[in-house]
Amino acid sequence: MTTPTDVMAEALASSISHAAFRVLHVLALHMHSGWVDLPPIAEKCRMTPHQIRLPLAELRGARLIEHERRYEMGATGRKTWHTYVRLVDDYATEAAA
Repeated sequence: MTTPTDVMAEALASSISHAAFRVLHVLALHMHSGWVDLPPIAEKCRMTPHQIRLPLAELRGARLIEHERRYEMGATGRKTWHTYVRLVDDYATEAAA
């Protein structure tokens, strides 16, 4: 399992924006390495779910996080797409290789 220190070291070595680093910090320190919906992450970063999309794209491009889209029932009672993200598990990737 990747530790928050490992994640931060990789992030500092990459060329990601300040906003992407903030999102990564929230994921590494406040989320428990599982799949997390976007609204709680955006709330902790003091952003809207729409504003967090570009930093998440940067983190996916740097291969620091992975995302998954699920077609689920929304708060209004209709099915809609929900996006979940999590930190990339380096050890699982190494074991598969």
